[in-house]
Parts: sequence; C-alpha cells; structure tokens
Amino acid sequence: MREGLSKERAREVLDSLAARLRAPEVLKAARVDSLAVGHPGIALLFTTLAADGDAEARSVAHAHLAAAIRPAGGLRASGLFGGTAAVAFAARVAATGPDAYRSLLDTVTPRVAEAAMERARALRAGRAAGTGTPSHLYDAVSGASGLARLLLALDPHGPALRECLEALVELAEPAVTRYGTLPGWWTADGPGAQGPNPDFLRGHLNLGLAHGIPGPLAVLALAHEQGVRVRGHAEAIGRLAGWLAGRVHEDGCGPYWPLTVRAEDELSGERPPNPPTRAAWCYGTPGVARALFLAGRALEEKGWQELAGRSIRAVLARPVDTRALEGPGLCHGTGGLLQIAARMAYEMDDATLSAQLPSLARQLAEGMREVDGLGFLEGEAGAALALHTYVEGSRSTKGGPSRPSHPSDPQLLAWDAALLLA
Repeated sequence: MREGLSKERAREVLDSLAARLRAPEVLKAARVDSLAVGHPGIALLFTTLAADGDAEARSVAHAHLAAAIRPAGGLRASGLFGGTAAVAFAARVAATGPDAYRSLLDTVTPRVAEAAMERARALRAGRAAGTGTPSHLYDAVSGASGLARLLLALDPHGPALRECLEALVELAEPAVTRYGTLPGWWTADGPGAQGPNPDFLRGHLNLGLAHGIPGPLAVLALAHEQGVRVRGHAEAIGRLAGWLAGRVHEDGCGPYWPLTVRAEDELSGERPPNPPTRAAWCYGTPGVARALFLAGRALEEKGWQELAGRSIRAVLARPVDTRALEGPGLCHGTGGLLQIAARMAYEMDDATLSAQLPSLARQLAEGMREVDGLGFLEGEAGAALALHTYVEGSRSTKGGPSRPSHPSDPQLLAWDAALLLA
C-alpha cells in the first residue's frame, strides 16, 4: 500500500491552492454569485482559513463576497447554490458575531425566505396533483432542503422555514399514482432529465444526497436536533430513515446503496442484484450514510448510526478503481468522500476510518491536475476545504470561526452545511 499524505504535506498543498485563489480577479466564472463555481464558495475557504489565524484571510473572504454582489442587475433568488442564497450562506458562515454582515443578511434573508416558500408551495402542489415530484423542488442544490438548511441559521423560527419543513415532512407520506402507491418523493421521469426514459418507464426514487431523499432526511434531522420541529417531524425522519435502511445492499466488503430505485422494483418489492453505486457526495453510499447517521443522532437510534459507520468503512475497503469518482472535487470526486469520511471518523471517534484518511488525502492531492475550475463544488476551493478538514482534524468539523461545542449549534454555520453534512 502506498504511503498516505501527511498532514504537513497536505497543509502545503492547501496553502498553495489558497495562494492561487486570493485575488478575486482570478475567477472568470459566468455566474460569479454561484456557490458552486463563483465567489461565495471561494469566500468559504478564506473564512475557514481565518479561523486558523491567517491574518489576511478574513479580508480576502470579504473581497470575494463583495465581488459576488458587484455585477449589475442584482442577485437572483433561487436555490441554495445560486444568487441570493449563495451569498447569504457565505456571509452567514463568515459572520463572527451578531452584528457581522448584519446589513447584508437583513437585506437578503427575506429574499431567501420568499424563494423557500415558493419551492415549498410548488412541492406541495406537485404532490397534490399526483404527477410526481421533480427532485429540483426538494433537493439540496436547488430545492427546499438546501434553502431550509440556510434558514435554520438565518431565521430558524420564521414562517418560511416552517413551510419548508412541513413540505419535506409530507414527502414521507405515500403518493397514490397511476401505477400504484409509491413513496412521496417519487419522480415520474428518469434521473437527471425530464421526459421518457426506457430504463425508468414508471419513474424512479432518487437516493443521492444532492438530488434525492437523503437531502430532506438530513435537513429534517438537523432541524430536529436544533429544536425546530413541525407536526409529524420525528415520524417523518423515522419513515425516511427506515426506508433507506431497508434498501441497503451487501457485498463482501459490507453495506452499500444504489443510486436510484426504479418505481417498477419498488412496486414489486424486487431487489435487482448488484445495482450500480459510487462513492461520491452527490450520489452513492457516503451521502446516504451521512444522512442516516444524522437521523440516528437526532432520534438516538444507534442502529442507523452503526449502519452508517459500517457502510463508510465498506466504501473505503473496496478497491479505489470501483468508487466511480471523478476528479478531486466535492461533488462527485475524492474531496466529497474525504469530507464525509473525516466527519464520520472524528464524530464517531473511529480509528479504522481515521487510518484511511491519509490515503484519501493523497488521492485528492494527486488528482488536482484533473480539477474542474476554481470553485467550491467541483473546483480548487472545495478540494482545499476538504484538505483543511483532514489537516485540522476534529476541530475543523465543529462549525464556523468560533468552533461551537455541538455540531447543531444554531449560532454558527459550518461550510459543509451547504452539502447538508452538518
């Protein structure tokens, strides 16, 4: 086995990446206000470095935030990863006290709330029509789950968050469709695109943390821990987590989850052998495991937490070339796997997982030649943040600049809350 990346060498790689990203002018993205590829995601990196004592990092983060709101036309309200919500998230992470970025946050919070209520209402209307639930209405990137996670930090007792949570709770209720009764987040089309798909003639159920039911489960669990609850909240967590636990597969290394479940298979109760999977944040076992772990922590269900831990250990026990990862980024690359594995290792005090982190960090560093741009979701900023988590250990997983004592502390926001990991 090749030697893993030392924390000292990982810090050198991290510092090199940060040096390239300090000047806002280096970014040429079309959407400068995007959390995925624009300035808000890069600001997250420098806010994180500021907490390490980097004297200039906080002003660099501020410069990137200023660049995000500079273009003419104003910010557009959309999902967590675009426009108003993206800037609000980065500013909220950067806020070191109640007055920090107060004017900006007071301006954008009502817009985020309005966007969230629009998503929640569209989600409920689609369910009522019985025509399926498009994942972009409820998911982490564009939908109610991502916006709800932000509102937990911006306005935890406001009506917009309540409406979002109520809509997400309703996803746990069965949906009566023309094919039969299916889980409430059933989507009539195939994954990734609208329209007929010969592999998903009756639609599908999405298991990706980015675009599937683990996203609503994660945010419901985090809200429950924070004491922000709506009618049927705990029951919905139990139903969603129980469904995921019941769809796990096993191989010689341990448990894993498929990317999707076909509606035909859900209706018939069949379990196709060896379904495709991957080891990414967006789709695959790590994201499902993290959501299940959060659910177990919220409801004190040790069985879900143990299943989550076993599945992450199984991911890392399989050959690297079976992980179906692309590049070093957070979304579908090694960075996302490293971030989830590190969080799980530190929070569970798991020596087996911790021993695997240097190898993952080496794979990330060696994959930097394949990085896609400078941004957060697939680019250098996100890869650098995952390396930071590895370098700083358990201290880095406890929230924002002032390090809260509990991961669900509402006063602080960890950067990977954008991924619904915290």
